[in-house]
Amino acid sequence: MKEIRVLSPTAILGYGFPIESFIAGMERKPHVIAVDAGSTDPGPYYLGAGKSFTDRNSVKRDLEIMIPAALEAGIPLIIGTAGGSGGKPHVNLTVDIIKEITREKSLSYKLAIIDSEFEKDFIKENLRLGNISPLHPAEQISESDVDKTVRIVAQMGEEPFIEALNNGADLIIAGRAYDPSVFSALAIKEGFDKGLAIHMGKILECAAITALPGSGSDSMFGYLNHDS
Repeated sequence: MKEIRVLSPTAILGYGFPIESFIAGMERKPHVIAVDAGSTDPGPYYLGAGKSFTDRNSVKRDLEIMIPAALEAGIPLIIGTAGGSGGKPHVNLTVDIIKEITREKSLSYKLAIIDSEFEKDFIKENLRLGNISPLHPAEQISESDVDKTVRIVAQMGEEPFIEALNNGADLIIAGRAYDPSVFSALAIKEGFDKGLAIHMGKILECAAITALPGSGSDSMFGYLNHDS
């Protein structure tokens, strides 16, 4: 491939987008539709509570447009940090909405679900083995800290998305993910420069917020070549 084209419909799944912008993006024949569905901006409450900070009906509205469009175009749809925080309840919430849309529209596709939540025993074992270190300026955690924690998620990179793509997934729903990874995964899989791909993903992750005038509820389109 000489070029990768990526459509980022909205800053966060559920924030919405003008249908005219989405149609204009699809007319540019993207190779993938990708969207980040989460943020740490609302703080830790939603992660611990297992709730989404986005409205269910708004998320469904976005997905009702994106899923059929991706399937009709024969391109993958990739969603990272599902449900706002990417824990198991958040992923399950998003999958439930997708199943609802699937029934209503009689859709058929191959779905990949990638979890990012870890069991506490796994974390404590790796603490004892010295495999967990703090990110400055945070302090080292203890097993007691782990026991008192409601939910622990890890931030995945592009590798799980690439594996899902290699296995023929049409729709990929993932837990906590590095924001640019959903936008860069296909490009990296196809042999494009990793640095350039992630840089593109960093621009696309918040969609039209990077435009002038900016908007978190509008679309952005990315083009990536092997040298730019």
